[in-house]
Amino acid sequence: MRQLKQLDPVFEELFTQIQPEIKDTLTTEQIIAIRKAFSSNTWTRRHSLDLRVKPPIPGLRFYMVLLGGVEQRSKQRSQYGKVLYPLWTPSNIIFLILFLMILSGCSLVIFSSLLSSFSSISHSSSSVSPTSIPWIFDKSECEHTGRTWEDSKCWDSEHNPMF
Repeated sequence: MRQLKQLDPVFEELFTQIQPEIKDTLTTEQIIAIRKAFSSNTWTRRHSLDLRVKPPIPGLRFYMVLLGGVEQRSKQRSQYGKVLYPLWTPSNIIFLILFLMILSGCSLVIFSSLLSSFSSISHSSSSVSPTSIPWIFDKSECEHTGRTWEDSKCWDSEHNPMF
């Protein structure tokens, strides 16, 4: 019997919850039948979307699960699930409000930083900064190119920093 329990960790956890005096009365065939019936349930199947997250927050022990996939439950079972697991509970409402606040705050920070980056790029591309031209060494060549000669250097007053 020990060999049967180790095959499926979910079944093993279920099997440990059975009282020892009842567990001792089960035959190998009964255990195999229970395990087979248990593993054939749709609620033990994998979902298309299966996200399980335990946030690394010291002192808090909680997890979040997001499951998704094609609905395979009957209409009656689906209605029963709505009663058993209602959406609008106080803890769900608090979670949704906090989640939306964090999401909107993060979105605001991201969009404002992107906007400031784009505006600084467009601002810097339209602004000019005078700079010296290191490969021009005499006044006549500097003035010939439309630049100004000052302090023994050739200055370009229309230099774009994005150049």
